[in-house]
Amino acid sequence: MSDVVFVFTNPRHHLEMMAPVAAELGRRGVRTALVSLAELRGFVTPPASGARRVLPFHVRRRHAGSAPAPRATPGSVPALGGAGSGRARWLAQRLVWHLGLAPRLAWMLRGARVVVVPNDAVYPYVELLGRLHRSGVRTVLMQEGIRFPQLESYTGPRYGGTVSSAVCAWGEGSREFFAGFSQVPDRRIVVTGAPRLDDLDPASWRAAGDELMASHRLPAAPIAFLSNPIEIQGYGTREAKLDLFARFLAGAAPVVAAAGIPVIVKNHMHEDPRDYAQVAAQSPIGALVRVLDTGSTFAAIACARAVVVFTSTVGLEALMFDKPIGVLEIPGHEFAFEYVQRGAAVGIRIADVTRGVEQLLAADPARAAAGQALVRRHLHDRGRARHHVADAIERVLSGDRTRGRDRTPDDQAMNASNTARKQ
Repeated sequence: MSDVVFVFTNPRHHLEMMAPVAAELGRRGVRTALVSLAELRGFVTPPASGARRVLPFHVRRRHAGSAPAPRATPGSVPALGGAGSGRARWLAQRLVWHLGLAPRLAWMLRGARVVVVPNDAVYPYVELLGRLHRSGVRTVLMQEGIRFPQLESYTGPRYGGTVSSAVCAWGEGSREFFAGFSQVPDRRIVVTGAPRLDDLDPASWRAAGDELMASHRLPAAPIAFLSNPIEIQGYGTREAKLDLFARFLAGAAPVVAAAGIPVIVKNHMHEDPRDYAQVAAQSPIGALVRVLDTGSTFAAIACARAVVVFTSTVGLEALMFDKPIGVLEIPGHEFAFEYVQRGAAVGIRIADVTRGVEQLLAADPARAAAGQALVRRHLHDRGRARHHVADAIERVLSGDRTRGRDRTPDDQAMNASNTARKQ
């Protein structure tokens, strides 16, 4: 049995952020384990990860590691088994939880004193944390990506709002989100940084970027369109998102066609590259667009001259590569994250994409400086994040040893950590 168990659903960024912390705790003599729910989302648990699979089969299938983006309510996860009514999804989730996941997880997490999760506001984490807390097991939330307030129409659970013993925030920007929008008590927030980005070395990806360009026969450094499933966050529908992509290509056409600049597209795991390829083929610059269905996002960033995003964490990663970024407007919602608001990105208005792309490709030292300031605001003490998260987990473990199975953290230790951070 393990003292600390990490539970994840995404075998990429969840595993990438948890594995270094588990390894660090192991070096300190703490017994840890990784438990994977990847198959619930149609992903595959990497055998080399050493993670134990909750499900021995896939609940739903994916094509080339991706799936058509499902219709979903804000904050929800993709529907089990595909499309259907909201009521049908809810019933399917309840059935899978009570008949399969709950008993299986109860057995796999038996004896754990602390359970670490990447999300506390979606299925099945909401159900899991509710059961753990009723059983007196303490939990820690590790921030999984950039955070920004949900739409006003959203009425579901707030990310960070579950009463975990500690919330590990990436930086001061995230601390403000948790303390404000999610109303997490400050004593529970520990600014740690992002472990999966501790070792990111942009220079080391240059060769992979060159290889990507060669394999796709790109004549020049491309603009990288790095998408994410904004419809899952409540921003319209999949069809509306694809229409925005089409309008982006149409608006960018006069600029990129004249200069011979290609456009590469890298999708989120919850999206189907075939959707984007179909839109690209019908665009006025179809011959210049390459939709990637394999390969690393970092390689795509490394070879790009500029990056365009909707609301994704990948914008922050692009800034770490010193790439100029543009944020495509979501009509009616402006720009969700603070890339544009803090001067770190070009806001590409959907009604004037051509001008936005021209600005994106023009050098702007002030915008570049604002981008690096934004990285510092959202990524604390890069290179040491895994140690800071491990420290936070050990404090929660210490509280468990000294105060039994009380779910209240060692507030004195947490406050000491926050005081040191602020100084």
